[in-house]
Amino acid sequence: MRTFVGIYFALFLTSCSYLAPLSPRMRRNVETNRLRARKVTVGQTLDEVRAEMGKEPERRDVRRRFDGKTIEVWSYASDYVRRLDTTITFVDGRVSEVKTLPWFDAD
Repeated sequence: MRTFVGIYFALFLTSCSYLAPLSPRMRRNVETNRLRARKVTVGQTLDEVRAEMGKEPERRDVRRRFDGKTIEVWSYASDYVRRLDTTITFVDGRVSEVKTLPWFDAD
């Protein structure tokens, strides 16, 4: 019985170690990102979104579309447990879409 309890306890500690990297600071940052991203609306400019989010994007992708318009996508971590990012898509400097996407896991 002692061996079983010891093994169970070891497995419990191992499973808890997965959450260890999520420091209180990281949790606050993610919660702040989620709350601020809810206030972003279609039509806002890059500067308005930057002011609303209070910081630069955590990930940024920019490309030119076939019709010459600039597409810029900003991403902010918004849920570490479910591994989600909030992405804000700009077309020619104005928000055209705000959505939540899962992280990509390379196999």
